[in-house]
Amino acid sequence: MKKIFTLLFLGSFTLSVNAQTIVNRNADIDKMVKSVNADSLKSYITKMVSFGTRSTISDTKSKSKGIGAARNWVVNKFNQFAKQSDGRLTAFLDTVTINPDGKRVDKQILLGNAVAILKGTDANDKRVFVVSGHLDSRVTDVMNRVSDAPGANDDGSGVAGVIEAARIMSQYKFPATVIFVAVSGEEQSLIGSGFMAAKAKKEGWNLEAMLNNDMIGSNNASETQIIDNTKLRVFSEGLPAYELDKSAKSIRQFGLENDGKSRQLARYVK
Repeated sequence: MKKIFTLLFLGSFTLSVNAQTIVNRNADIDKMVKSVNADSLKSYITKMVSFGTRSTISDTKSKSKGIGAARNWVVNKFNQFAKQSDGRLTAFLDTVTINPDGKRVDKQILLGNAVAILKGTDANDKRVFVVSGHLDSRVTDVMNRVSDAPGANDDGSGVAGVIEAARIMSQYKFPATVIFVAVSGEEQSLIGSGFMAAKAKKEGWNLEAMLNNDMIGSNNASETQIIDNTKLRVFSEGLPAYELDKSAKSIRQFGLENDGKSRQLARYVK
């Protein structure tokens, strides 16, 4: 989780090259990293587990169970943090009606993403950074809307990271805008993030980077059998499918997909 803050504010770093690249960390970033509280993260996850299931197709009316109670709780947490932000942080539930698809949605639902927007202080800086995790959980049967699906790791841990980032960062000012979002519908084929992506495209967001946190509570890499809770696994897209033709010239001129923007960003996690 603490690596997230380092990654977010690359623009605040000054780089000098000697025998190797030296990164001089911003003092505010160090303060934010030190402010991350393990007890807070644990309390967020415990609360999310208490909702029983957070299935996207579960109850939206109950105040204590189901996805409705869970997403309202996240928005309420964001609103608590807004009080310390001098009016820069705003929170809301971004909803859309989803019709049955004959696959993973069997009846009409009102899907909701819990969103908090930390407005940038520079009116001329149109960049947007997104920090996300998925709030929904599931049991083996994706159509089971009632059985308990705690989802402490998948993805309570990621949403806890998003909430903690919002708590800390809302106390600081940044030139660009940062959006924190707990999306729903990931287990129903990414419909919540798809809704957000369509909105970003329609509204013309100048999206500089998106950091998605999924199962960050797991320190067990199944393919390598490495168990290490001091490190994060970082997955980064090589070439976006939507711009393969556009990227071809750059690849021929400068190198392979490992030189892409996403991979370059991911390197700063170290």
